[in-house]
Amino acid sequence: MSTKKKNSLFEILMRLVVVVVIYTVRVFMFAWFRPKVEWTGDTVKSAHLKTPSVIIANHTSMLDPIMMLAVFFYNHSIVVAKDQVEDPHFSWALTRAKCVIPCDRFNMDTEWALLAKRELEKGNSVIIFPEGKCRYDGLLNEFKTGFAFLARSTGVPVLSVGLDGIYKFGHRTHVVVAEPEKIERVKGIPSSKHLAERSEYFRQKVWGLKQRALGVADVPVLPVAAETPEEVVE
Repeated sequence: MSTKKKNSLFEILMRLVVVVVIYTVRVFMFAWFRPKVEWTGDTVKSAHLKTPSVIIANHTSMLDPIMMLAVFFYNHSIVVAKDQVEDPHFSWALTRAKCVIPCDRFNMDTEWALLAKRELEKGNSVIIFPEGKCRYDGLLNEFKTGFAFLARSTGVPVLSVGLDGIYKFGHRTHVVVAEPEKIERVKGIPSSKHLAERSEYFRQKVWGLKQRALGVADVPVLPVAAETPEEVVE
């Protein structure tokens, strides 16, 4: 058997392994953390979305992406940090998972947006964590404007999600999903000011959903991104 054919068979086998892993992890997430999904609007009442959407959520735990993929399991892609995709511990799976869109979070990167646009055009929703990294002190980082640019340029709605970020046995992870909302589509390149304003609007929206997921009755005020202190890492 030629080396080329062996490599081809190996790739097919590895892709099958990744598919099995994805389904196994989804079953585990539902069985172990028993996510309680709350649909707050009238348009979206199921993970079977009628139209492709840009799905955004807060980022509190490294398990958040897995939970989002478990809940929104149908016709989806997810934006993942390029450095994580290239990490040898995860690259064997992430580079073979068709749903992964790598994004360089440390440098100017537009390729991820082109890949995400293609996924939306194919009818797949795109999951994005606009903060770009986890935050553990209860606040939210600034939302990067990439998701707003993508939603505005394609005309698809933004679906905001609040995660309680609690993953422990005996606790039902709470996921709150809001009504989808569009950012008006315009010709040309959207102004950075408008994108920043829309990003902050959705940041505040996700903050409220997160507090609802945590069961907080009186939602505390979240300072705008410019006034939110940096997280203290000990």
